[in-house]
Amino acid sequence: MEAIPFRREDAGALLVILLFVVLRLVVAPSFGLGVDEAHYVLYARHLDLAYVDHPPLVGWVHWVIMKLFGLGELQARLPAVLLFALTSWFVYAYTRALSRSLRLAFLALLAVNASFILNVLGLMLLPDCFLLALVFPVMETVLRVEKSPTWGNCLLLGLLLGLAGLAKYTAVLLVPPIVGYFLIKRRLRVLFSLPMVCAALLALVVISPVIVWNWRHDFISFRYQSDHVLARTAPSAKSFLVSLLAQCGAYSPFLFVVAFFGFFKSLRVRDDRLLLACLIGGTVLLFFLYGSLYERTLPHWPSLFYLLFIPAGVCFLARGGRFQRNFLFFSIGFSLSLTLFLYAELQAKWFAFPDYRSPFRDIYGFETVAADAAALLARDGAGGKKAVAVTNWTMGSRMAYYLIPWGRESFVVDRRRDQFDLWEGGEPLGYDLLFVTTHFHDGDVVSLFRCDGYEEAGGRDIVLNGGKVDTYRYRWCRNFQGWR
Repeated sequence: MEAIPFRREDAGALLVILLFVVLRLVVAPSFGLGVDEAHYVLYARHLDLAYVDHPPLVGWVHWVIMKLFGLGELQARLPAVLLFALTSWFVYAYTRALSRSLRLAFLALLAVNASFILNVLGLMLLPDCFLLALVFPVMETVLRVEKSPTWGNCLLLGLLLGLAGLAKYTAVLLVPPIVGYFLIKRRLRVLFSLPMVCAALLALVVISPVIVWNWRHDFISFRYQSDHVLARTAPSAKSFLVSLLAQCGAYSPFLFVVAFFGFFKSLRVRDDRLLLACLIGGTVLLFFLYGSLYERTLPHWPSLFYLLFIPAGVCFLARGGRFQRNFLFFSIGFSLSLTLFLYAELQAKWFAFPDYRSPFRDIYGFETVAADAAALLARDGAGGKKAVAVTNWTMGSRMAYYLIPWGRESFVVDRRRDQFDLWEGGEPLGYDLLFVTTHFHDGDVVSLFRCDGYEEAGGRDIVLNGGKVDTYRYRWCRNFQGWR
């Protein structure tokens, strides 16, 4: 695919991208960090070559932002907002090259920014954000290498694939489709040329921090990831259907249809861009469909598929009959309207929900709870080492993050082997632990752990618009001595 120069006619697309950037920056500081968001910010607090569950790029970027701008919800989300702005421009340029139509490229840009879960990735920094921004440059470079296998093009491909590998382990799914593309195009001389071999070596050099870190830690990351892929459970039709329905709802039910329509239509079209897109998107889709037979797939995991084929679906539907065009316009309009409504609700939080039914449970109240816990530690008159503890890993990242301004330690005390075990260095034996439990994760501290004594230290209801979002309870475990 040739480079697409900017033209004056593209000003409307850039204006839309800028408006979404402003919208996301306004909304970003209005709610707390989620489980994964806080976890990745903690990567920057423990800067390393890699981590148990992901490669290091997300942590390295957070480290730079933290050094430049400090802590905060806006700072944590700024890279995601900027990355998705770049991704949006790539979507526009890709669709413009595919369709040779400014109108269809503009519609594709709107459609991608109307998808619910893609907006999440445009606001919250996850490793997937980097893959979304890299996939179109990777595809363009593959097409350039096919036509002109120069050293520069080949090494650029190796660099881009290396960066993708530093972002997320599933970036490896890009490699078989690229190899397959060169085989289908009968470009064996290119595939096995010296520049391409050096490109592969460059990619390995770029991802070498991950390899070195895993060598030092008994390849824990690879074992952790293989547990997801090679599940030890029997296949489950329910898990498969639940995962698929979750994707349908998460990307917008109508845009879900647009994406699959685009995929199946693309399979029947002779176009190098669509061939490569089908190989990459199809590999990602099949991988996660297979995985969903054994473990529920989170909706954002196959996001590359939807990013590639929502634009393709836009092109095919817009050039179809009246029903197809009307379906497309309704799909974009409905999804975009609901997306803007959700942004408004995130910002203003107008609606009241019954007790413990709030959708804001995971992103509201942790800052207050961390402040409570820090105050209880400060007021406690007993001597010795003190720290906050939680019994569920999903609480661990947010508790650790929101305790940073207070300079207090926190521990995740559970049976799960994960990143917290490496950071914490073992159980906090001999500590006076202030256990924080919730309505949803009410671990029975007394029956689970050996302590010299237990003391109730109060609690707090987190209330929003008259409804309880969650209820927190604080208990002292004096001289923690491990599990019973």
